[in-house]
Order: sequence, then C-alpha cells, then structure tokens
Amino acid sequence: MSGPSVALTQPTSMGATALVEGVSATAGFAIMAGLLFATAPHNGEFWYSDAPRHALNGAFVKDLIAAMPRDPEAWAADYYIRYPALTILFYPPLFYVVLAPFYAVFGVSHATALAVEMLHYVLLALGTYALARRWFGPIAAFGVGLAVMASPEAALWGRQVMLDIPALAFAVWAMVALGRYLDTKRGSLLYLAVFLLLCAVYTKINAAFLFPVLALTILASKGWGALRERNIQLAALFAVAGMVPIAVLTVKFGGANLQSVLGAADVPVSRFSLANLVWYAQELPSLTGWPLLLLAIAGAILFAARRDGLLTRTDAVLLGSWFIVSYLFLTMIDLKGTRHALILLPPILVAAGLAASSLLPRRRLGEFTLLVFVVVLGIHTLRDVPVPSVSGYRSAAEWIAAHAGKNAIVLFSGERDGSYIFNLRQADNGQDITTLRSDKLLLSIAVSRELGVEQRSYSEEEIASLLDRDGVSYVVAQDGFWTDLAVMARLETVLRSPHFVEVMQLPIVANVPTSDKRLRIYRNAGEVNPHPGPFDVELPIIGRTLNGKAQRE
Repeated sequence: MSGPSVALTQPTSMGATALVEGVSATAGFAIMAGLLFATAPHNGEFWYSDAPRHALNGAFVKDLIAAMPRDPEAWAADYYIRYPALTILFYPPLFYVVLAPFYAVFGVSHATALAVEMLHYVLLALGTYALARRWFGPIAAFGVGLAVMASPEAALWGRQVMLDIPALAFAVWAMVALGRYLDTKRGSLLYLAVFLLLCAVYTKINAAFLFPVLALTILASKGWGALRERNIQLAALFAVAGMVPIAVLTVKFGGANLQSVLGAADVPVSRFSLANLVWYAQELPSLTGWPLLLLAIAGAILFAARRDGLLTRTDAVLLGSWFIVSYLFLTMIDLKGTRHALILLPPILVAAGLAASSLLPRRRLGEFTLLVFVVVLGIHTLRDVPVPSVSGYRSAAEWIAAHAGKNAIVLFSGERDGSYIFNLRQADNGQDITTLRSDKLLLSIAVSRELGVEQRSYSEEEIASLLDRDGVSYVVAQDGFWTDLAVMARLETVLRSPHFVEVMQLPIVANVPTSDKRLRIYRNAGEVNPHPGPFDVELPIIGRTLNGKAQRE
C-alpha cells in the first residue's frame, strides 16, 4: 500500500507547491504593476505621440461595436473626421480589440488604457517567470520575471499606452508553450505556441522575427525528421495562413512601416556599416542596467564553456536564436530606437539568471543575489526614472467640451494633436464635437514633417474665410506652432486679428524639455457657417482621401 500512496501524494504535493509559487509570483508582479501605474501619467498627460493614438484606436473599436453601423466604411470615415488622430489600420489591431471591452465597462480614459497596459505587463512578467522556471528555482525565476518590469527601458514604455509590452507578453507565452510542447510532444501546445505568436504579431508586427526562432528550436530538438510530422506541417500552414491578413494590411495601409524598414530618409546610421551593426549593442546597458547586463554576458560565457549545467542544446538554440535572429532583424530596420530592443530582453534576463545560479558555490545564494540586484534596479526605476509627461491638453479639451456647444467644430493647431483629441473623446460626454487639424487643412504631410511637407498657398483672408466656411467656432492653438512655414505664420496672424477673440490661455507643463509652452483658445467672431458640408481629409501615408461629415443633427 505504501508504494501507491507515495505515487499519489508526491504529485499532489508538487502541484500544490507550484500553485503557491505561481500565485505568490503573480501577487508580486501585480504589486509592481500597481507601483508602475501609480508613478505613471494616467490623467491625459501624454508625452509620446503614438500613445494617445493607441488609446484612441481602442475607443474607435468600442464605438464601432456599440454603433453597429450599416455602412462601416462611411461610419469610420466620419469618425476619423471627428477624431483625426486615428491609426487603426496603420498598426495591427489586436491591442485595440482587447482595449475596447475595458472601455465599455470602465469608460474611455487614459487610466483605463494604462490599466490594460499594466495587465499585459503582469502577463509578461508571469510568462518570463514561467519560462525561467524551466531552468531555475522559484527565487531566481521570480527575479527574472520582476526584472522585465524593473528594467528602465521596459518600464518607460510599459508606463505609456504602447504596443511593445503587450506584444512581448504574447511572444513570451508563445515560447513557454513551445517549451511545454517539446517536453510533452502534445500537438495542441504547438498550435497554441503558433497562435500566441500570431497574437504578438497582430499586436506589433516585429514579433514576426520570432517565427524563425520557433522553427530553429523545433529543428534543434527533433532534427530534420520534424518536417515529416503532421502536427508540425499543420502548425506551419496555420502560421502562414495567419500571416496573410497582416501582410495585406501592412502593404495596403502600413506604407510608412515598410518605408522605415526598407528605406527611411532620416536614418541615423547606414544599414551596411559597423555603426549599424553595433547600434543596438550600445543600447543594451540602458535596456537592462549594467549589473544585469554583465551577469547576462557571464551567463553566455558559462554556457559557451559548458560550465552552467542547466541548459540543453535545444534550450541554447531557443535563447541564442531569440537574441541573434531578433538582433539581426533589428539591424536591418532603418528606424532605430531603444524600445525596439525590448524583444531582446527575455533571453538577456534568462542569461543573467543562468550566471547568478551558476557562479556562486551555493545556487540559492546566487538566486538571492540576483533578486537583490533586481529589487535595487526596481527601486532606482521607480524613484529616479520618471516617465515624461506633458499636461495642459486635457484642460484645453475639457474647456472646449464645456463651452463649445453640441456639434461644434473646433480647429486644433499644435504638435500634440493626439493628446488633445483623445482627451476630447474622453471629455466629450455626448457633445459630438468635431476636430479639424491645421496641419491637414493647410499642409500636406506624408508621415512627419522631417520627411517632407507641402504648403497650401492661402492668404490670411482666405484662411479666415476657410475657417468660417468650415464652421469653426473655436480654435485651440499652440503658440508658434510651425510658424517658420509661411502658411502657418499666416494662420497665427489671423488668430490674433479681430476676426478671433482670445478666451483662454493654458500653460503646458512638462517634466522634460518640450517646444510647446502655451495653448490659447480663440472664439471665432466672424460669420460661422452653421451647416458646413462634408470634409475631405488627405491621408498621404496610405495614398487615400477620406470624405466624411461632422456628426451634426
């Protein structure tokens, strides 16, 4: 009787222990997420231009589902006319689909969007913990998972409404599922790995870099005979079929993304140069901090010398190809940015855990040392690395929502149009206020001003007449916005003429240097057209012109 009793008791005990460890780790990550949320701007103080656009895209999905229009294309055009900061097809859509039900329950707000970002952050840390738990004890695995939240660069972009952390969360869980598949040979786990990696791609497209990693890891484990296995063949077809829609969307609507890969005009380094090859290597210290980076380098050396005793050949292919393949793909992209290197973070942190678990005579001491490093890094990140924030745009949007009146048409002229427009959507409360952008009214810009701009040759009288004709009752304008361009200087002259009356000044307050210092709100004293016609909005980035109307009764 004793034999069967032991066999039944042991797995139950191990399962209970794993459950307690997992719950404890999740609680720790949730606490860290709460601290990150508390130290992040979440009241409309957007700094990075893409963040409010991602938040607004989720509102679009939520409003589209609520409206259930008979003509979705026309409805979408009208929505863009009202809120001309949408990028819904320029980026993959999954994060916005996830965000929409949270908006439906908790309301459209910066805080709601950031809370959803934090949810993904917890899932990323938990996935990194699960991945590290394959090789390390619970203390080291928790340290590795916590490190992905304590990293200054990850915490910077994870405390904004951005796609990097959500995409990485899906990618890490895909690799966890891949590892379980290789352990158990269960085909369902392979399909889950492919599905999760597709979810990562449909959140941020550069996660596609990891499909070769998945394939190389399977080949390292099974050899070329894997190509004859039915589950692997079907999983490959699943992956290819899943990539087709996002490829079509990227070609059709993501021209700027393709340009950043294939030939951006303002690249910091030449693609075929040593400076390009080492560009991301130079950014690694800011990605992880020097202590963890040095541990990671030591871990790589230990494995190369076959002195770690923890990784199998397949493990090494998974982690090594994750880093090398992703790094090589990053070097081929002309657009550079440290945040893009976040895809490298999990294998680097696992390598750091490998060193901490192997260098000291007692493994437990090494694991505690790693955890101490990470906790110190987290304290430094929370205390000394604030997230940039820029306030003033929410106040402007709330003033307009309170004073402009139902169905008003307002011109916005400033560089943070996304922040103003999302805050207006948050504050609208059924006012159905439409925003026109001065850069779209008076200029033609493909992606950014640095890549080229064309001015329309309007005189001051024509600008005033244009605003009257388009029904613009108020203008929210940043002082000196692009006034080095003649037509934008004329707009500012018109706003300071008797044709407009200044009714409010709002200071722009930031914790980082910015060129925008003050917003002014003007009321149109001219004869405003009460029934403006449909608006044409050029979208040079996708080679289309939208025709839509303001939502007026």
